[in-house]
Amino acid sequence: MQLMADEVAAKAKIESASPVHCDIRTVTGLMKILIYSDLHNEFDRFKPPQVEVDLVVLAGDIDLLTRGVLWANDTFDCPVIYCCGNHELYKGHIDRTLVKMKAAAGSHVHVMQNQTLVQGDVRFLVGTAWTDFTGTGDVVAASSVCAREMTDFRIIRAGENYRRLRPADVIEKNRVTRDFLTRELAAPFAGKTVVVNHHCPIPEAAGNDHDGHVSAAYFNRWHDLLAQADGWIFGHTHCAIDAYFGKCRVLSNPRGYPSEITGFDPYKIVEF
Repeated sequence: MQLMADEVAAKAKIESASPVHCDIRTVTGLMKILIYSDLHNEFDRFKPPQVEVDLVVLAGDIDLLTRGVLWANDTFDCPVIYCCGNHELYKGHIDRTLVKMKAAAGSHVHVMQNQTLVQGDVRFLVGTAWTDFTGTGDVVAASSVCAREMTDFRIIRAGENYRRLRPADVIEKNRVTRDFLTRELAAPFAGKTVVVNHHCPIPEAAGNDHDGHVSAAYFNRWHDLLAQADGWIFGHTHCAIDAYFGKCRVLSNPRGYPSEITGFDPYKIVEF
């Protein structure tokens, strides 16, 4: 009951704010995309600047539970792709909270998990991703360290009996998303293909803030998939990046926690 009351209060706060008006137009040629992740509105609510874009991508960790979706409903009036992060699931359930997020979304907000959306000449492949803990070379050690040190495994629930999340749950989610991306990237598409995950696709884009086996919870080693995409948008690492790896433009624009220096740009607009 307390969570429901918190969500009602959060919705009331959001509805009191003025929406950001985006330029809603038929997309021809390059698509203008506003990119955000890791806004962490649960600590300090973010108010985006007025912009003219065709689409907004939210790459996870916007707020807890459904609050980020409610915020997106009222903050933007153009299409929004919302990829669930790990923080959306705090005090929630890895599967059931996602269902609630989808139910809370307005018609222009697309909460997506292992799903494809085509907007104009751009195909978006969206899924949280998670990791399989193989990134540091020892899945057993990395799983053990992350289970002990990561908040995810204390306050996210899973299964029919709402038990604590386990590394095995995350590994399975990672496998499903990799299979989805492998299948979709192999399907012909005449336009550009952009992947949206919360977790980082490759270690080279993850920054240097996390050492040892805990870093295996932050990145995958999906170089083979990255080589097949035109763009890859992610969050989670709290380290901004805009760089090419081969032909793929890899992007992250995280706001992070209050007072954290991440390289965040509130006007981060890219074109595909």
